[in-house]
Amino acid sequence: MNKKTLEEVRLDLAMNLKAIRAEKGLAQERLALDAGVDRTVVSKIERAKTNPSLDVLLRLANHLDTTLARLLKANKPL
Repeated sequence: MNKKTLEEVRLDLAMNLKAIRAEKGLAQERLALDAGVDRTVVSKIERAKTNPSLDVLLRLANHLDTTLARLLKANKPL
């Protein structure tokens, strides 16, 4: 079993959120406003600087029409 650190999970989330947001053509501010989340929270998530609540993750996933699993999907190491 591959054990991940909190930092690794944060980095996966950061990369995935940024990529999905870019696929949808949304700016951080637009995503935050439409999902009912503060823009600084979106920025901190994308910089792997915060541990968002499940509520925030679910709001973002729902607005991006994706799943929590996709937001948290492990990325391959560099």
